[in-house]
Amino acid sequence: MKTYFPKKYRPFAWLSVLLRTVTYLLRHWLLLLIAMWVISPVGPHLLVWYTYKQYGTYRDYNDCVYLGGRGLIERNVGDDCPVIVIIDRRTGQQIQL
Repeated sequence: MKTYFPKKYRPFAWLSVLLRTVTYLLRHWLLLLIAMWVISPVGPHLLVWYTYKQYGTYRDYNDCVYLGGRGLIERNVGDDCPVIVIIDRRTGQQIQL
């Protein structure tokens, strides 16, 4: 004779798995943020150094060098060198917000 084993009825098992996955990801949000910063071609860049020519009270910026997730980027923007910019590494253009 076959032994009876009751089957568990779990209609929301997928919801439990989903919530556990979200909890795991939220627990490791800093590592995910760093990984996205390194992998993504679009990201924040910090001004490292710049050169300019002084014309009276006006500064004409020649070169701005930024440090980002994939190294240094040199840009010739002309008018100003913001301290923090969001740059698309594929085109080298600043993203306007």
